[in-house]
Amino acid sequence: MTTRTHGIFKSQAPSLISTLTAALVGFILALSLSGCAETKPKFNAMDVTGAEWGKGFQLPDLNGKPVNSKDFPGKVTLVFFGFMYCPDACPTHLTKMQAVREQLGKEGDRLQLVFITLDPERDTPEKLKQYLESFDKTIVGLRAGLEETQAITKDFRVFYKKVNTKDSAKDPMAYTIDHTTFTYAFDGKGALRLVIPHDLAVEKIASDLRNLLSR
Repeated sequence: MTTRTHGIFKSQAPSLISTLTAALVGFILALSLSGCAETKPKFNAMDVTGAEWGKGFQLPDLNGKPVNSKDFPGKVTLVFFGFMYCPDACPTHLTKMQAVREQLGKEGDRLQLVFITLDPERDTPEKLKQYLESFDKTIVGLRAGLEETQAITKDFRVFYKKVNTKDSAKDPMAYTIDHTTFTYAFDGKGALRLVIPHDLAVEKIASDLRNLLSR
């Protein structure tokens, strides 16, 4: 049996995570100083509209059908990178997104959650489908091969790394994964608009999503 141990923001990861976070913040500051005369909407999350990275995705779903970021017209799509054996950040995120949907009321029907696994070796389609459906049957799970996973995470500035546990010597599959925990929000036209920090309050996330849904 695979041991589920804490795998988020361990000592191996903080410097890289801080670098990635600083890069995102730097991009936002550059946009704010660009001198654009157009009044931009104000968001609680990080506004990355126009970013040259994370422009979209196309990966197989859990039935092997290709899914891309423009497959949900008129909806705000929230993309999260995680793994089924994640002990805290991933289930917390999935539960939180349900609270956000409830905050949105009827507008919550125009919210599409997408979960991209960082662990295709252990997250089989059958197991991942059951896991996601335990939170919300409408979540779209995406699972690619190792090379595709590495490519999409690089494009979205996602850090992840396998970390051995005390059981790894006996069982090579008894690892955990350190990873960043941002949520990426795409608007109804399939364009990346926001990067949502893991600790942003439900009310503030819902406010931002209402803003996107109204445009």
